[in-house]
Amino acid sequence: MGMLDVFKTVAETKELHVDPYLRSHYYKTNYQKAKDAVLMHAKELKLDVRHVDDVHKELFLQGPRHHVICSIVQVSPIETSVDFKVEVYGLLGMNKPKNIILGFYRYLDKELPFKGTSLHP
Repeated sequence: MGMLDVFKTVAETKELHVDPYLRSHYYKTNYQKAKDAVLMHAKELKLDVRHVDDVHKELFLQGPRHHVICSIVQVSPIETSVDFKVEVYGLLGMNKPKNIILGFYRYLDKELPFKGTSLHP
């Protein structure tokens, strides 16, 4: 954790992120199974599912001191990308947004057939 990471209250994954841990993860699955896995983990974390948008393939999850936006893109019938944006409420993030994302990815890597990160730069 860098010195400035203490102040970051937002973390987001993307295809070519500078931090290799925050790069898009790809799975050998379809949108529905990826969505179900994300919702299952959200239930375990007792996050409130505020909105599920199957048209734009986004989920909005609300926690007591943070929220999570999950974007799921089905690249092909057997390949799906999952990205997260997490924002914590407060002045100091204390690396919590990144840790929430890493927790989601650890869970998804166990539940779904992991294919790789940043496969389509």
